[in-house]
Amino acid sequence: MSWVELFVDLIFVFAFLSVTTLMAATPGATGLIQGALIVLLLWHCWTSCMWLGNVIHLDRGIMPLVMVGVAAVLLVIAAAVPEAFGDRSGGLSGPVVVVTGYLLIRLTVLVVLTVFRWGQGESGRRPARLAWLFYIAGALLLLTSAVLPPSLPEAVNAGLVRLLLFGAALVVDSLLLVVIGRGSWQMVSGWHVADRHTLIVLIALGETIISIGASTGLGVERAITPTLVWAALLGIIVIFVLWWSYFDLASVIVQRALRGNVGADSTRLGRDVYSGLHLPMIAGLILFALGLKHASADVAGHHVRSWPFAGTTLLFGGVVLYLLALVAAEWRAVRLLGRGPLAGIALLLALLVIAANVAELTALLLLAAGACAMLLLDATVFRQRHRELHRSVEAESADGNKVSPRELFVDLVFVYAFIEVTALMSRFPTVLGLFQGLVVLALLWWLWISNTWLANAARSDTTLMRLCSAGIVAAGLLLGLAIPQTFAPLPGSLPGTLLVIGCYLFVTAVQWVVFWQVRRENPALTALGGHWWPSVATVLVLLVIAAIEWWAPDMVARHPAITLFWVAALLLQYVGGYRVGVNTWRLELVRHWTDRYALVVLIAFGEAILSIGVIVKDEPISGRIVVVVASSAIALSTLWWSYFTTIDSARDALANRPVEVRATVGRDAYTYLHLLMIAGIVLVAYGLQQTLTPGSERDVSRLGHYALFLGVALYLVGNQLFWRRIFEVTSRHRVIGACAVTVLAPLTIPLPSAVALVLLTALGVAFTLMEAAQSGDLRTRRPDVRPSR
Repeated sequence: MSWVELFVDLIFVFAFLSVTTLMAATPGATGLIQGALIVLLLWHCWTSCMWLGNVIHLDRGIMPLVMVGVAAVLLVIAAAVPEAFGDRSGGLSGPVVVVTGYLLIRLTVLVVLTVFRWGQGESGRRPARLAWLFYIAGALLLLTSAVLPPSLPEAVNAGLVRLLLFGAALVVDSLLLVVIGRGSWQMVSGWHVADRHTLIVLIALGETIISIGASTGLGVERAITPTLVWAALLGIIVIFVLWWSYFDLASVIVQRALRGNVGADSTRLGRDVYSGLHLPMIAGLILFALGLKHASADVAGHHVRSWPFAGTTLLFGGVVLYLLALVAAEWRAVRLLGRGPLAGIALLLALLVIAANVAELTALLLLAAGACAMLLLDATVFRQRHRELHRSVEAESADGNKVSPRELFVDLVFVYAFIEVTALMSRFPTVLGLFQGLVVLALLWWLWISNTWLANAARSDTTLMRLCSAGIVAAGLLLGLAIPQTFAPLPGSLPGTLLVIGCYLFVTAVQWVVFWQVRRENPALTALGGHWWPSVATVLVLLVIAAIEWWAPDMVARHPAITLFWVAALLLQYVGGYRVGVNTWRLELVRHWTDRYALVVLIAFGEAILSIGVIVKDEPISGRIVVVVASSAIALSTLWWSYFTTIDSARDALANRPVEVRATVGRDAYTYLHLLMIAGIVLVAYGLQQTLTPGSERDVSRLGHYALFLGVALYLVGNQLFWRRIFEVTSRHRVIGACAVTVLAPLTIPLPSAVALVLLTALGVAFTLMEAAQSGDLRTRRPDVRPSR
C-alpha cells in the first residue's frame, strides 16, 4: 500500500463524516435515506480507487499526479455533500457538483484500468467492457437525478424523484461488485485489500473521536464544561471498545481466511467481507458520530434537537450496526460467531429501552457501560474460547517492524491536538499569539516523540499497553479541547491552563508506566531512568504555571510575560533532552521508526485539508469555493510530494548507518527537524483558515496571509534540513522555492486571498515539476550515504 493511497483515504474519511452535516439538517427518515445514499456513493468511489490500487502501483510514473487530482475533486465533493439533495442560495447546484465530481473520479479510475487491462487479451477486455456499461448506465441516472427535479411541475414531488433516481443509479453501480469475483475480475493482492480496509476503519474510528472535539468545527474555540469533558471521555471509551473488538481478533481472522483461499474464491471472499460488509461498519461509525455531535452540542448548551432521540437511537444504533457487520464478516470468513459481540448486541438493545427515557449524557454512560461489559464477557465467561483464538493468530499478527493499529490510533488524536493550535492562534491573531501557539505545539510534539521512542522499544501488545494507549488517547482529546484556552479561559469554561497542564502530566505519567514495563523487558535501558531530569524539571515549571493559574487566574490573561514560563519548559525539554539517553538507547526497528514519523506527517496533511473543508462547509458551493478547495488540496499535495517521494530512501539510508550513530541521526533528522515541518503545516492550516474565512478583518487576513506563505517556507526549510541530515545533499529547488515563497509573501498582500492562493499553488506545482524532471523517478532512487563524521 502506497503513501498516496493513505493520503486519499484521509480525505475519504472526512467526506464520510461530512454526511453527518447533511443528516443533521434533514431530520427523520428522509435524512437517514439521504445519508445512506451518499455513504453508498462515497463507498463506491472509495472501492473503485481501492481496486485500482490493487492492480496498479499508484506511487509510480504519472499515477501520483492522477491521485492528487482525485484528492482535489474528492475534497470538493466533501464540501458539497451537505448540499447533495438541495441548493443553498447564491451558489452552484450542490447535486450537480457532487454527481459531477463522483463521475469524474469513477471515469478516471475506469480509464486507467481500461488502459491497463486492454493489453491482457479478452480476459482483460471483458471486465473492462462490463465496467463501462455499468458506468454509463449509472452516470445517466445520476445526471438525471441532479438536473431533472428542478424543472418538474410543482405537483410532482421533486425531492422524491431525485431520491428514486439517485437510488436506482447506485443499484446499477452496485452490480459491478457482483461481477467482481465471478472469474472475470481477480484480486491481485489480498494483503493490499485487507490493509486498505483495515486502515479505513482505523482512520474512521480516529476521526469519530475527533468529531467529538470538532462538533463545532476544527480550530474553533468552545467553552469546556464538566459535562462536555464527561461526554468526551465516555465517547472515547465506546470508540476504544469498538477498536478493540475489531483489531483484537476479527481483522487477523479475516486476513487469515483471505490468504487461505486462492483465485476466484479469494476474490469473492474479499468482495463480500471487505467491499460488502465493511460498508455497514463505516455507516455505523457515521451514525455514532452523528449521535456524538448531538450529544456534545446538548451538553455544551446548544440543545440541538433536530433528530428525535438523538443521543440514544443514533448512538446505540450506530454501535449495534457496527457490531452486526463485524459478526457477519467473521461468519462469512471463517463461519465463526463471536460470542462477545453477540452478547454485546443483545445487551445494548436491552439498554436502549432504558436509555430512551434518560438524558443524553446518561444514555452515553449506559452505552459505555454496555460496551465495556462486552469486553469483560470475553475476559471472563468466554475466556477459554477467546484465548484459543488468540493463540491461533498470535504468530500471524506479530510484526514488530510495522506501525501497529494501536499506535496509529494514538497518532490520529495527537494530530487533532496539533491542528487545534490554530484555534489558539485565532483567539489571539497577533505575532505573540502565533508564537504562543508554536510553543504549545512544540510541547505537544515532545509528548508525541517521547511516546514514539518508547513504542520503538516496547513492541508487545499487552492489555496494559492497550489501556495506556487508551489513556493517552483520552488525554490527547482533552488537550485538543483545552488548547485554545491555554492562555485565557472563556467565560463559563474550566481553566484551560490547568486542563492542558493536567493532561500533559497525565501523559507523562503514563509514559513512565510504559518505560518501567520496557525496562523489565530490556534491562539495558535501566540506565536511562536516571537521565529523565529534563522531564522532571519541565514538570516543575508547568506546576508553577498551574499554581499561578490557580491563585491568580487573571494574571495569565493579563500578562503576556507568562509565555516565558512556557518557553522555559520548552527549552528544558529540548535542550536537556538533546543528549540524554542517545548513548544508551538503540534505534533497532528502523522501519517502525521512519514509518511512524511519516504517518504523523501524512495525518497532519490530512487534518490540514480537513480544516479547509470545515471552513467552507457552511458556505454555498460557488465557483470561488471550488477553486479555493481544489487549490488548497493541490498546494498541500505539492508539499506532501516533497517529503514522501523519497521517504523509503531515507529509511534505507538510516538503516545503513552504523548502529552506534543511528540513534543520533534519528534524533536529529526525525525528533527535532520534523518539528519544523509539522509547525509549517500548522501555520499553513492557520493561514488558510484566516485568509479563506468569509468576512475576516483585513488585519487578521494579513497575518493569515503571512502565516500561509511563511508556513510553506518553514516547511521547505525543515524538509531540506531533514534530507541534508540523512543524505548530506542539498536540493537547490527546495531552497530556491523557500526563498521565492518568502519574497512573494509581502508582494501578494494586495491581491484577493483566492488569487494569492492560486499563485502559491502554481509556484508549488512549477517547482515540483522542475525537481521531478531533473531528478527523475525519486521513488526508485537510492542515494549513496556518506559515512558519518
